[in-house]
Amino acid sequence: MRQQLLAQGIAALASLAAAMPLLASAQTGRSAGAVATTAPEGLAITPSNNFEKRFAPLYAAVFSEGGRFSGSAMSADLQALEPILKRTKAPALDFFRLYYTQATIFSRRAMPAEAGQVAQKALVAMPKPSDPQWAYQHLELSIASIRWLAEGGRYEAALKQAQTLITRYPLQEIARLPAQMRWDNSTPIPQAADYPTQLQILGVYEDLGYVLHEQGQYRQALQANQQLLPVARERLLALGETPRLRGLLANLAQNSYMIGQVDAARNYLQERLQIAISAGDHATVYDSYFQLMVLAHEQNDPQQARQWLSAYAQYARAQGHSDQLARAEQLRDELNGREAAPPPQQPAQPPAPQPPRQPKR
Repeated sequence: MRQQLLAQGIAALASLAAAMPLLASAQTGRSAGAVATTAPEGLAITPSNNFEKRFAPLYAAVFSEGGRFSGSAMSADLQALEPILKRTKAPALDFFRLYYTQATIFSRRAMPAEAGQVAQKALVAMPKPSDPQWAYQHLELSIASIRWLAEGGRYEAALKQAQTLITRYPLQEIARLPAQMRWDNSTPIPQAADYPTQLQILGVYEDLGYVLHEQGQYRQALQANQQLLPVARERLLALGETPRLRGLLANLAQNSYMIGQVDAARNYLQERLQIAISAGDHATVYDSYFQLMVLAHEQNDPQQARQWLSAYAQYARAQGHSDQLARAEQLRDELNGREAAPPPQQPAQPPAPQPPRQPKR
């Protein structure tokens, strides 16, 4: 039963967003695809009235509450506007607006690679906000693009984006950031105020660990998440965001497991379990018991594996969860079957080396 420790619970990296993708995005707090669903009104008129006339209704359809449209058709319509901007040498803000809207659509269509690519085009076109009205959207796109780029396999670009934001917002200064984001409604066009929030920047640090892990740099991912943990414990508990803390602990357990630090993985899982029990997060409780059982089994400790499975069943019984109680029975049968199976036969001598194949003529 080589169940991978990261397969069913510890792999909360992607949802951490995940996770806290992931305190993630995943990730777990913020969603990797969480580009704003509302945006400033009063779009500026550009030298290209043709572009503005065609873009304004598309933009309104995307960001108006309850707007309905075909995602693929909207993507095509927006793509068709890019040549107009290039021909007219439009200002950087117009390129940013177009790419920002395209990234939003790709995100909604669950196309992270495409969203990450066009988000990079937006940030290259306008490296810094040229209009205060778009400052929040610029930051939001910068944060979301980390997870998109990583999910598209562009790890170096994702790391660069995360490190740029981390440089601007040092970990030790997170407590000085606003706890919640507010909107200034004192003007005709509401604008975001008091941002980035603590959760947004904690998510960036978590994304750093996520990207490193996805690259296979497990030790570096562990170090990044270990540096984050004390601040995350303090801030997330103060903010009442224990689900994101449980996500970070899952990530740490996964990092530790991948480099063979089994005891550390077990400790992180047990802390995750206790927080979940206190919060009444049944799904995480069951998953933690399961992961601890798998870990014990993989370490050839059947007695400990049975104890964790027994705790799983006792919790299900106490909560009156008949489906989980039935699953505990299935797990027990599987555990019994694997313990009773004879070990694989090992050859007395290593097999003789095979002669090299002749090259084809």
